Amino acid sequence: MAITGMEEQAKQYQLTPWRRLKRHFREAFSEQFEYRRNELDAEGIHRQERKRFRDAYRYILLLLVCVLFPMLAHNVYTGQPLLAAASFILLSVIFANIWLLSRSRRAFLSPTLLLLLAILLILFAVALGQLHSLFWLYPLLAGLPVMLRSRRAMLIGVVSGAMALPLIFPNFPLSMAVVISVSLGLTWLVSAWLVFAVTEQSRRLRDMAITDPLTGAYNRRYLEEQARHALNAWQRSRYPAAMLLIDVDHFKRVNDRYGHAAGDQAIKRLVEVISARIRSVDTLCRFGGEEFVVLLKETGIAGARQVGEELRRLVADARLLPEVSMTISIGVCEVKEAQSLDHWFNLADAALYLAKSKGRNRVELAARVAEHTEPIVRTVPEWR
Repeated sequence: MAITGMEEQAKQYQLTPWRRLKRHFREAFSEQFEYRRNELDAEGIHRQERKRFRDAYRYILLLLVCVLFPMLAHNVYTGQPLLAAASFILLSVIFANIWLLSRSRRAFLSPTLLLLLAILLILFAVALGQLHSLFWLYPLLAGLPVMLRSRRAMLIGVVSGAMALPLIFPNFPLSMAVVISVSLGLTWLVSAWLVFAVTEQSRRLRDMAITDPLTGAYNRRYLEEQARHALNAWQRSRYPAAMLLIDVDHFKRVNDRYGHAAGDQAIKRLVEVISARIRSVDTLCRFGGEEFVVLLKETGIAGARQVGEELRRLVADARLLPEVSMTISIGVCEVKEAQSLDHWFNLADAALYLAKSKGRNRVELAARVAEHTEPIVRTVPEWR
């Protein structure tokens, strides 16, 4: 079973401060707060997207502070009033944005613009003769692919390079200028490549964790997560949703007659047929060997029944097996009928059982029935 919100919160408090910081940073930049198309709580989406933006923005600002504060101290120490004033103004703007974000208010300058201003300040210092300031570009260029989206990071990297090259070559010997230019470019490229590689690996691992390897449909873990969101959205905001529990009729006979390879192919084609009918905001999950669940977003019982009938007819007409038609039975349950997540699954299962008992190849609606002794998530055999 999935961890509840209170248990998750308790686990967070048990982490050491360093691990909490690492987790906070990872979530701010690793799409943990970017929401899937199936999320049902629209207000929750916007709220947590704003939280993710604020968290990521704070780290960008802290990076700028780490670069600009030593520049300010050095300029004050060496008596460079113009550069010191420019550094102080930019730092004041950064701290003002941090203060606004800490109070859940909108910052008045974008992180892209602030990073560009910091790079311009460094190049301005180089143009005034502080050649050592050039090396402050390295942490900013390394942080660009991490902190910003790829297109903006590439744009600022190109703009920075175009402005830095005319300053590097006149002020350094040719061999040193080439080495500095190449190292600045490699700093950005290596950082961008590492970010891309880690992001792709994270995406693949997330996909593996929530999808069924045979059919490509979502798995039971993802189903429970989305069904819980739907149930919470109904209880909190009365957003409707409906569950279709689908079972292939006499699937054991299919495997016995045509073999397991043909059965697997039929299951994959069944997923293709269902996926082509449902909307992108709906969720198709493989619940068991030949059992599937379609979670319909913002759909009442009448609409869910219509979708179920259409799916039943499409599957029967699709000729998924070599010689005979494959049929499905469907149990339909609206979220407002459920008192809990297990209850919702049990009601859909009761409707499916009714469809089976009435001859199969039909759609039945769930009535208010007593919960089963064992929740369905425990009685259905595990599958891989």
